[in-house]
Amino acid sequence: SFTMLVKVFGMAGGVFVSIFIGRVLGPDGLGVINLANKIISVMLVFSIFGTKEVLVKHVSIGYENNDWQLVGSRIFTVTVITSLLAIVISVLGYSYTPAVSLNFFNDPDLIVPLQIFFIALLPQTLSRVFSSALIGFRQIWQSNLVNETLSMWFITIGLTVLYYLDIQINLILIALIYALGRIVVTITVYFYWKKVFNYNYRNELNIKPVIKMALPLLLVSSTSIIAANADTIMIGWLSTTKEVGLYNVAARLAMLVSLFLQVTNAAISPKLASLFEQGKIHEMQKMVRNVTSGLFVIALLFLVFFVVLGEQILGVWGNDFVEAYTVLVIIAVGQFFNISTGCAGLLLVMCGKEKIHSKISVTFIFLNLILNYALIIKFGAVGAAVATALTISLENFSKLFFARKKVGVLSLPNLRFKS
Repeated sequence: SFTMLVKVFGMAGGVFVSIFIGRVLGPDGLGVINLANKIISVMLVFSIFGTKEVLVKHVSIGYENNDWQLVGSRIFTVTVITSLLAIVISVLGYSYTPAVSLNFFNDPDLIVPLQIFFIALLPQTLSRVFSSALIGFRQIWQSNLVNETLSMWFITIGLTVLYYLDIQINLILIALIYALGRIVVTITVYFYWKKVFNYNYRNELNIKPVIKMALPLLLVSSTSIIAANADTIMIGWLSTTKEVGLYNVAARLAMLVSLFLQVTNAAISPKLASLFEQGKIHEMQKMVRNVTSGLFVIALLFLVFFVVLGEQILGVWGNDFVEAYTVLVIIAVGQFFNISTGCAGLLLVMCGKEKIHSKISVTFIFLNLILNYALIIKFGAVGAAVATALTISLENFSKLFFARKKVGVLSLPNLRFKS
């Protein structure tokens, strides 16, 4: 589908940019950019304030009922709320960045790039608002293009132009290209949204219903984002930006295999919900095990590939990045268990066991933070890799156990081969 194609192009752009920065600035420079990006990813959660799901829901309802006033008023309300939050966070973030960079991360090189990223927080927030509205209008791949691909490819083009013009590339210039890319994406998606939604409506501000629905969703979105970014930020805090650079390259490579899980989950989720509603547990079990068997083979191939050729692949970023081989193998092992347990988490969500899924996720976020703190202090990036792999594995086996107990489906591969 176009959505998956967009994701692949976004990942390809991300890999190219990572290699480019790694070869030009080394692990330290790449680490600074990655750390700044992770910090902004967490700040985005608070500027968006859980309104993404609110917007998708209300815009979808308005789209189905041709209620353009509902669509317009919700867009206007969410834009006002998120813009105010983004401005406040940007001003505070910009002001406190020097103190945080020097006293918390102990890296003066982080100051200017992070300040530039904070300046671009407002357009980045607004682009998320309009991309959420596009989902409500059934413009799924276009929304993914905004969130995952356009900015990265603009950065790719910008860096390539600078290289061929033989302009001296440094951290500040790269940060500026990132910021400019986010601004261009925001302008692009704004005009695209105006083209899609060309109906008349009044700018009504309905803050109360939006905030009421957004507040509980803020907790859900913040936990998932914290889980995705905690390891990098804690490495920057407890170790060095060089370790951040090494870790993120290894993690980016190891996480490539997760795309296959995302694709299969997207494909089977409606079918799982339908079969469960009909009480066809045996059919669910058969479908899940067949899918997981294929995922198991893919995950095993990736693991072997990284174990055998990991050092050569990391060398593409530069000789210094070969140090990340151990990190790559450890995270790849964690991803092997993640993929091999299949859609255990999806089973819980699609079969009405969301609360169990949420409790498991929150529990392992705290475990992940504790393990990261304890292991990074002693082992740096390798410690973060162990914490991440262990947490992912234990979390997925927990979901596997509860999916079997509460739904009656075991999402393990069928490893019995006929002779």
